[in-house]
Amino acid sequence: MFDLRNVFSLGMNHTVQKLVNESDTATHYGRGSLGTLIATPAFVSLMIDASIATVENRLPEGYVTVGTSFEFTHDAPTCMGMTLRLKSTLVEVNGENLIFDIVASDDYGDVGRGRHQRAVVNRRRLFEKADQRISNS
Repeated sequence: MFDLRNVFSLGMNHTVQKLVNESDTATHYGRGSLGTLIATPAFVSLMIDASIATVENRLPEGYVTVGTSFEFTHDAPTCMGMTLRLKSTLVEVNGENLIFDIVASDDYGDVGRGRHQRAVVNRRRLFEKADQRISNS
């Protein structure tokens, strides 16, 4: 494996933003009592998207990142029709692992934050391992 510190720079970041629509709401995810608020799975998915986008264009040919851990807080509600922004910043490179700090905000301020770890892996070997697991069951 190559040294990822030669590929990625600490402080690299990417921001994604999304206008929250019906498919992002708690109702869509089966939590009707929360109505038009963004659902936690949609919120987390955008955090992951921001982290992937931070590094994906610098990955060597044949490599991908896979999520290995995630922790977050969802501190304020975001409603349908608001724009949610998620900024992911690479804060640590540890072996094959990339650690990101994520800050989420909407039209009225910060709504959450998180820390996400992704491992850089060889895509072909990843699928070989998956196939082996299926074959051994």
